Amino acid sequence: MQCYALTPEKRRCANDARDASHFCAAHENENTRALKTSPPKRWNGIFARVREVLAPPIYDGGKYDVPKWLNHAPTPQVIEQLRVHPDSMVRWMAAFVLRKRRAAEAMEPLWHALQHDNTRFVRQQCAVALGKIGAPLVFAPLVEALHHDRDQGVRQACAIALGNLGFPRAAPEIARVLEGEENIFVRWECIVALGQLGDKRVEKLLTRLQAEEIAQVIREACKDSLSEIQHQDRATA
Repeated sequence: MQCYALTPEKRRCANDARDASHFCAAHENENTRALKTSPPKRWNGIFARVREVLAPPIYDGGKYDVPKWLNHAPTPQVIEQLRVHPDSMVRWMAAFVLRKRRAAEAMEPLWHALQHDNTRFVRQQCAVALGKIGAPLVFAPLVEALHHDRDQGVRQACAIALGNLGFPRAAPEIARVLEGEENIFVRWECIVALGQLGDKRVEKLLTRLQAEEIAQVIREACKDSLSEIQHQDRATA
């Protein structure tokens, strides 16, 4: 298995992982410490996505009538459909089934599909599925795709998932993407996610964007996220 760490360029480390830790020798200590840092328990009071961000399970209201042959298949067979089926719709449905099952053994194939599937809506569903699994190890695939995926919908899905999960170390990554992102919808989701994470380190960035941005929807999102960060700060003081 390949290491679950990211390079400074936010690409997956190419080294082999040690089985016990999911990381190579060079990244093991740093990342195992990070995985032990649990997000604080809190509720988001402003945005419409009401969820508890302490840990999975994360609410999932998504519905789709998956064919019985796939819906009732064992997880290894569903994973195989995601990997090799020539029909992109079947691969999407396989990712949807894995999303609903929250199967930890699906993390590696979901990451592979998120990196390599040539159909954007399959990659988007893989990002959602990783977010629903919710384990700390999904941080790396979501951050990598947020930085590098060519499709705005995939980047949106990654920002939403990282905000839902509440991983504190996601805030600097989301802020970095926000500063370089051009798509207004991805930028909006990044701002919402930063509000959910409640990290005071991004207040300066959000304040600047609120003052400088032309798009009203971005200014309003910055205002709401700043309010949420301040609300969470008061609640934990």
